[in-house]
Amino acid sequence: MPLSDSNLNSLMLEIHNSINSYSNELSENVTYPPGGELTEAEKEELKKISNNPVLKSALQKITADTAAAVVFDIFCLIDGVTDPADEWTGIKLEDIAEDEEPEPEEMMLHDKFYDTYPDRDEHKI
Repeated sequence: MPLSDSNLNSLMLEIHNSINSYSNELSENVTYPPGGELTEAEKEELKKISNNPVLKSALQKITADTAAAVVFDIFCLIDGVTDPADEWTGIKLEDIAEDEEPEPEEMMLHDKFYDTYPDRDEHKI
């Protein structure tokens, strides 16, 4: 079943809301890259940003722009206007029928994301 306008709009709005929300949150709980936790010195410097609204605003804009660029690149892959370096046949997003259940053995993308991080070194361009 093709992706409906309703689901497409919901997806896009959720992505925009997530980018806005995460870019406005300066958290010490860094999960990416895996194993790349902030040092104590970095945490102390982050606390200073709260006292500098200009620097905080600039960092929020940079963070939002970076997140949006990643999402845009993902959509370019899905749209088929760019290809990754490795073997690629293309993918598509589709609506799920109301009576359809996903297969339990299907790999969930959000799980696979962090699991594949170490593989990136092998595939750098």
